[in-house]
Amino acid sequence: MSPDFSVVEGEYFRDLMDQPRALEQTVAELDVPVRLDRVAARLRKNEFRIAILTGMGSSFHALQPLQLQLIQQGILAITVETSELIHNQNTLLSPATLLVAVSQSGQSAEVVRLLKLNRGKSPLVAITNTADSPLANEADAAILTRAGKEASVSCKTYVTAMAALKWLGDVVCERDLRHCRQELPRCDSLGTRVPGELEAARTKILGAS
Repeated sequence: MSPDFSVVEGEYFRDLMDQPRALEQTVAELDVPVRLDRVAARLRKNEFRIAILTGMGSSFHALQPLQLQLIQQGILAITVETSELIHNQNTLLSPATLLVAVSQSGQSAEVVRLLKLNRGKSPLVAITNTADSPLANEADAAILTRAGKEASVSCKTYVTAMAALKWLGDVVCERDLRHCRQELPRCDSLGTRVPGELEAARTKILGAS
């Protein structure tokens, strides 16, 4: 018997089914602008004492693989939730610190406060889904995801942020970016492969929208 997906149809389900498209489009647009290359080179040369990786909610949890990748490269990296960073650990912000901030909107209250506190201090690399956000505009370098609008809780923006963070890690570690670009759309490592039945449902539902 074919599964009946009608009981779960809705905006969130559509977002879930749109993950592969969002991921593929994000990966297709990834590049290494000059400003990102410069920051990555400084990090490799140990010009920063520490890299602070920050975000809220799922954006925060998406940072762990990058933290481990940087540590394996010999770079001191810590994850700090943005609310904790602005209220209790803002003394870490300095020219000797590289700040990597992830935010889907790029304009949450915590991010706006962080930008204000950080002006003139830490160089900032941003990962965001919103190109005209304060975070993207004020960052020294920005990586944009292409998830599109999301109806409720993070799903498309989570997997695209993880892809962007993997790309950032490979840029810093000077890995083969062609291999990275080939591997990311397969979705295996991010757990977003769509089985045949779900792919059929995705085609049916999104095609009807």
